Amino acid sequence: VLASRGRFSKPPALSMKAMRGASGLAGRRLAMGAARLGDRSSACMQVLSALPHRTMSGRRAFATVEDKEPTYATGDLIGYKIYHHTEPFKLSPGGELPELRVAYETWGHLNRNKDNAILLQCGMSASSHACSHAGNPGKGWWEDYIGPGKTLDTNLFFVICTNNLGGCYGSTGPSAVDPRTGKRYGSTFPRFEVRDQVAAQFLLLDYLGIERLHACVGSSLGGMQSICAAATYPERVAKFVTISACAKSFPGSIAFRHAQRSAIMNDPHWKNGDYYDSKLPESGLRLAREVGTITYRSGQEWQQRFGQGRFEGAEKDRTTGLALEFQIERYLAHQGRKWVNNYDPNSLLWISKAMDGFTMEAPDSHGRPSLKAGLKTAMQPALVIGVQHDVLFPVWQQKEIADTLRAVGNKRVTYYELDSHFGHDSFLLDAVSIGPAVKGHLEQEPLGAKHLWEEVAENAQVILQGVSSVTSLSDQMRSMFRALARGSDTVDRDQLQFATKIMFTRNGFTEHDLDMIFERQLNQSSISLNDFMGIRDVLEHKGHDTFLP
Repeated sequence: VLASRGRFSKPPALSMKAMRGASGLAGRRLAMGAARLGDRSSACMQVLSALPHRTMSGRRAFATVEDKEPTYATGDLIGYKIYHHTEPFKLSPGGELPELRVAYETWGHLNRNKDNAILLQCGMSASSHACSHAGNPGKGWWEDYIGPGKTLDTNLFFVICTNNLGGCYGSTGPSAVDPRTGKRYGSTFPRFEVRDQVAAQFLLLDYLGIERLHACVGSSLGGMQSICAAATYPERVAKFVTISACAKSFPGSIAFRHAQRSAIMNDPHWKNGDYYDSKLPESGLRLAREVGTITYRSGQEWQQRFGQGRFEGAEKDRTTGLALEFQIERYLAHQGRKWVNNYDPNSLLWISKAMDGFTMEAPDSHGRPSLKAGLKTAMQPALVIGVQHDVLFPVWQQKEIADTLRAVGNKRVTYYELDSHFGHDSFLLDAVSIGPAVKGHLEQEPLGAKHLWEEVAENAQVILQGVSSVTSLSDQMRSMFRALARGSDTVDRDQLQFATKIMFTRNGFTEHDLDMIFERQLNQSSISLNDFMGIRDVLEHKGHDTFLP
């Protein structure tokens, strides 16, 4: 605790550029900050949001293209918890579920005020397993973003991720058993909307006793959910982040998802969705996944990665036959095969249909559908990120979100446009570009992480004082000095002064008292152990008595 003092490591350079016309970005600050001593009566840490963000023009050179692929859950997912809502759950299109189950996983710890929670909202086919943990050590789909010091810093935040309503990884979906019949829902599963998925997530928050989120963070479908949550529950969401998403589905993405659904529904084994006791419509699922993969990545990446290359062992006699030949063909076929028995075709159908109908429009004063009317309640600090090479959610849709939020009066909107060659999957694969921007938004003031760092420091102080109280004053001073020195003969004065405040404040001393002792007796820049032990009598005289249990 003493060694870290809440410092952040310097983030990697952002590979992004500001969108033309995005006013106000030059003055934005990312809270990558360091910790320093505060002015309160106890030793505390204050996160500085003093590093100006600098946009970068130009395009990243595609010298090499890594063969990076997302980490998805498999059919034997373990380690998640279930929230069981036993009351009927009404759905926006008019139907209802007799009960609702929401699978979820968490990382970090919920603080005593329950104000450090981040709701991580995921894409169409993702599970709740965003990151490894003791219950499931397998890598999650956002493994690089979650953990101590990472984008979603578990030293500060309590991160929650759910499997979406309609999914197949523990939450209620078409493959779940209908308690009224004892059979899987299949074709009888009711239609729902994206806002219903969000409502299910907020029922989980109610169950966890979380009245207000520090932030919603979502990408793809999750980015649609984060916008919906911010506008629908403005009093319960302090900030939000939306990545590669939209405020209203457009015909291009609807067309792609229609093609995916057609592939599944035209498989003779689909049986209108009632295939659970028979053969899986795997041919349709494979083709649907291949179509989806085309929309998730970019032509720029594939040109660099595959080109027109043929894979080793491809049929050399091309006078007849139509077997797989090119590397890109084999890649797509592999993506389709690995989805079989790992994702339920019906979940793709029902969730994709909800995405198609998504819109944040609401009637304006003339009764006409309007995004401005629908987003006028989303006044929270917002980070909107788009990707230039995104085929599924074109970058103009993210620009539309940012422009609409500004148009309705939100003055705390930051918009970034990435040139990542991973296309739509950039949010899964390009942590170097996306991570620092999200981290900065979550931790910068206002509504940032300053109070959370102060809470961490206060807790560390109480624990350290409690542990140190069972030893003599001389032993405490020697142990603290040696821990800070790490084998050196001297310790930096500021570091030693900070640690001394943690150790001895609330034991007869104020911070001012200790500042005066250092000013009078230890004013050199580097302090030896003998120098430090020279203030022992002063500390003891003030009344720091050893506690003997």
